[in-house]
Amino acid sequence: MDKAGSQEPPRLAAAGPDGSALKTVEYKGRFLYSQRNPARTVEAAIERLNLLPETLVIVCSPVLWHGFQKLQSLLPPGCPILALESDENLFSMAKQFMPKNAGTAFFMLKENQKIDRFVRELCRGGKIRRAARIDFSAGIQFAREQFDFTVDSIREIIGTFWKNRVTLMQAGRLFSRNLLRNLKELDGGILLEDMQQTVAKPIIVCGAGEGLDTLPYGAFRPEDFFILAVDAALPSLAKRGITPDAAVALESRIAIEKSYIGLKGKKILLFADLCSRNEVTKIPGGTTVWFASRYCDGTFLDRLQQAKVIEQFAEPMGSVGLAAVYIALKLRNSESVPVFAAGLDFSYSIGATHAKGTQAHTERLSKSSRLVPIENYEASFCQAEQPVTAKNGSTVRSTKLLLSYAAQFTQMFAHQRNLFDCAETGISIGLRQRMLFLPEQPPEISAAKKALPRAGNAMMFCEHEKKALKELKDLLMNGEQSRFRNASIPLEAQISELLAGREYLYLHFPDGHKARTDISFLKRIRAETDYFLKQLEIPRK
Repeated sequence: MDKAGSQEPPRLAAAGPDGSALKTVEYKGRFLYSQRNPARTVEAAIERLNLLPETLVIVCSPVLWHGFQKLQSLLPPGCPILALESDENLFSMAKQFMPKNAGTAFFMLKENQKIDRFVRELCRGGKIRRAARIDFSAGIQFAREQFDFTVDSIREIIGTFWKNRVTLMQAGRLFSRNLLRNLKELDGGILLEDMQQTVAKPIIVCGAGEGLDTLPYGAFRPEDFFILAVDAALPSLAKRGITPDAAVALESRIAIEKSYIGLKGKKILLFADLCSRNEVTKIPGGTTVWFASRYCDGTFLDRLQQAKVIEQFAEPMGSVGLAAVYIALKLRNSESVPVFAAGLDFSYSIGATHAKGTQAHTERLSKSSRLVPIENYEASFCQAEQPVTAKNGSTVRSTKLLLSYAAQFTQMFAHQRNLFDCAETGISIGLRQRMLFLPEQPPEISAAKKALPRAGNAMMFCEHEKKALKELKDLLMNGEQSRFRNASIPLEAQISELLAGREYLYLHFPDGHKARTDISFLKRIRAETDYFLKQLEIPRK
């Protein structure tokens, strides 16, 4: 693109031999519409659209908005329109010719944060479930790759939102139950922020994949390293006579408790997510260090931070292996301390899923028979799996979920200094491969930072929640006769105020993307108040 051409403003030109009222635009040496019938191409594209309700229609480079009225007339219910432009001059022209009462959001491509907020707000309101694109002019040719990237990103935001909604429908209630139980353990405890930069030993992060079997156990002394294991890897290490310095708990379901068999009273350090299963924190009997990840976009979590119950949130990682590496990088006292990852394979060989000695492997051994082989072939050839190439060139199996974790790992950690992959199996996760080594300086552990006083913030928060839930329960049961009724505002408004910032009551509902006050929704809320009051009233152990 030459500088002179970039300064030339777009020019309106008559279209059609009969001087039709429709215009075309000449810009940077080309016409952006047909010189005979400017609206024909875009109207034909609109007629080919097969739009479903709740579709975000993305209009690229609208310029003169030819065909826009036809698009509006064919839209199913609940289909908002988002217009995008890449060129400043075309954006100004499109603003000038934008139809009155268009009801359309219009952004430059470079306004990516505004686009992101707009799309996420539509998702949170449950207004869109998919996106469809239509190009309104040849203006897209000036930045086709940018348009493609932005539209793909919008589709990714929408898809991720609804995938997360499915996860919350399945496990959101359990996440919230664990969080409320764990909050009562927080006062007087330790947060991850209190433990930052306290480890000077090289750190080994042990996942539960087959790469854990490739560690040279006889070639290094465990005491020379700070061993941080995901909880699923604990049985495998125990069978090798290794008690790790610390473990990471992220899983919320009861099945993970089997991985802690034999660890009662071992006094190991446990890094536990606030959404992890509360019961497992009692098993090792050592110190629990808490961290928090955002499992939803709810303002409930914002209130925790505002009340100074939690200092900061980690971004949701989904995989305990990612959480373990995140914690290891927080723990090391400088970037010169090496961190080694083993067992973070995000793939598996045919017939195997985990390292030897893990709970999954042990259970497979115990159930094997003449009809049930030790090899777990059903996991290798199920509908969800797919063949992938490992870093050693062999063909292994993986799933879309595992591959998404591997991609997230690469995005989060590939740039980290002195972070190595020391396992021989698994797919590439963006790290340099290197065997275990000790730095030249003798290993030592820095003095632990003094835990910050919490001043009972967590218990105060829990007591406030109990009071609010009791009020909400009484209002839902007794309505205008409730002893908590505030006659200065409508009953519906009072209920809405109590629901605000308490998404844990409904985020697991199929329609729980936002609070409502219709009778069906409130009946379900009434049942949930009993459940969550019970979690808050369980005595602290």
